[in-house]
Amino acid sequence: MPDKFDFKKLKDEIRNVSLRRIKNHTCDDKIELEEVKELEGSKSVVGQWLSLIFVASSAVKMSFKAYYYTSDANYFTSKALGYDSVDKVSKDQVDDFIKEFCNLVAGAIKESFELGGTKSLISLPLVTRGQDYVFFQVKETESNPLVLTDIWDLTLDEHSITCRIVFEVWDEEVIKKIDLLAFGAEDEEDGDIDFF
Repeated sequence: MPDKFDFKKLKDEIRNVSLRRIKNHTCDDKIELEEVKELEGSKSVVGQWLSLIFVASSAVKMSFKAYYYTSDANYFTSKALGYDSVDKVSKDQVDDFIKEFCNLVAGAIKESFELGGTKSLISLPLVTRGQDYVFFQVKETESNPLVLTDIWDLTLDEHSITCRIVFEVWDEEVIKKIDLLAFGAEDEEDGDIDFF
């Protein structure tokens, strides 16, 4: 077992699993993973909307957030539903699409915890206003808890969803046991998209 956990490798694996899951969920292989772009005078990295989900154990608490604007999420959702126009997409369909994407990513992280021997719980995903991120902010630190963060964009035809992951690590020995191989495995097909 390594003396120090390779968080860069964990970040890379989480980015990759989010890309694979969004490609499967959207049914579009052209989606690309990019560093966050904040366009001056245009969109902020904090979107109009925020979907988030939590995975927690006694040693690690993780949140996965997806920030998005309605026009961008409508585009991703219309692709997933096979619509030729974003005008056919309802707000409920968009919310369900984004929440299920968060659930798919967090589920992969929870599975990697459990394959490493750490029991964990997963919350239901929720959607709130983008500016509500202030209620979920955690500052990165090197003390207890060790807080590790990452942020990236998933982009399709100039539409993007910004993803952010935050780990609060209370026991570094447990995070060393995360099964990174679980992230490397090819995702099973997500199957048909069910909107409730």
